Parts: sequence; C-alpha cells; structure tokens
Amino acid sequence: MKNAINDMHKDLNTRQLQANNDDFENLHWDFTRLFIGPEAPPASPWESTYVSRDKLLFQESTLAVKSFYEQYDVYLPEGDMEAADHIGYELDFMWHLSLRITELIDSETGPVDWPKVNALLLGSATFLNTHLLAFITPFCRSMHNHAETVFYRQLSSLLELFLRNDIKKINELVNL
Repeated sequence: MKNAINDMHKDLNTRQLQANNDDFENLHWDFTRLFIGPEAPPASPWESTYVSRDKLLFQESTLAVKSFYEQYDVYLPEGDMEAADHIGYELDFMWHLSLRITELIDSETGPVDWPKVNALLLGSATFLNTHLLAFITPFCRSMHNHAETVFYRQLSSLLELFLRNDIKKINELVNL
C-alpha cells in the first residue's frame, strides 16, 4: 500500500494541477472517460453493474445499499439522481461510520459506549463484505486496465488494498 501511495504522491507532485492546463485536462479527461462516458464507462462506478445479472443500474442491490445507509441515518442528498450504490457514496458511507466511531471513542462527555462502537464496527464489516468487497476487484481491475494516467492506475491499486486492509483491521477490533 505504501508503494501505491508513494507513486501517487510522486505523480501528483510532478503535475501542475490548475484548470485548463495539460496535467489537469489529462486527469479530468481520464476521470470522465473512465467513470462517466461518452459511452458506457469502462470502470463503471456502480455496484449493481457488477453484481446484478443484467448489469443494470437501480437494481435490487441499489435498494439494499440505500436501505443500509438509512439504518444508520445516512441519507442521499435530496433531489440527487445518482444511484445509491455509486462507489463514491459507498466510500462516503464508510467514512460516516468511521467518523461516528471516532466521535464515540474521543467523546469527553463520559465513558465510551463500547457496545455502540462495536455495533458500528459490525455494521462497517457487514457493509464492506456485502457491498464494497463484492465488486471492488473487478471495478479496480477495470480502472487499472483502462486508465491512461498513472494517477488512476495507482488509485485502483490503493483503493483495493485499503479496503482489504480495512476489513482485516475491523475484524481484529470486533474480535478483541
């Protein structure tokens, strides 16, 4: 994981990322081509396109993800037309759970509510196993194989390594 981080850091440090320059445009175009289109994106950022039989959006898996968010009082922005199983939303959800765990542990208002911390850790593990890890390998492989920039190739490696490490660490904490 450290190599992927170092390679990304090195690549970004060599770029001048300002709007309308070549480095910015290369990253911007690679992002657009990989995840948006103009045709079907080669690294589809939606879980349902990997886990549903017909590879379509807004399938049962999308509703399951949205329901999981709502169990933890996390709601999508009102009026947003993006599917709940977008990789960005799924990673953001994991961040929300991590933030809640950190807040519970760092709270100065009394003793740590360990059963609540454990419940959030279990929720994180369940979400990772059921959703993110169900499609992260083919998603990252597609991103790596179709990326034209070092940044997105390294991001694909780092993302999968991070999530696999995250589930290991969460499982260790749950099993203390």
